[in-house]
Amino acid sequence: MTVLFLTLVLPACAETSGTVRGVVTSVEGTLDEVVAFTVLVEGSELEFVPVPDGDYKFPLSHLREHQRSGEPVLVDWEQVGTVRYALGLADG
Repeated sequence: MTVLFLTLVLPACAETSGTVRGVVTSVEGTLDEVVAFTVLVEGSELEFVPVPDGDYKFPLSHLREHQRSGEPVLVDWEQVGTVRYALGLADG
């Protein structure tokens, strides 16, 4: 009974929004258009999809420089279904 309870409760407690700080491990898309990027946060890789009207403190193409340098980024995000959307982005 306890295992069933934990199985039902734990997914309900998963975060669906927040801010994370991490290192960019991959950037998908062309040089000018980023369609997704992955950030290593506390040992877990999280993929984010940018939104057209995001609060980005730099052009999304700058993520490649962060990937090369290892300098962290801050990502404000929200999850809808299985997709994490990057709502804000800044040097971290």
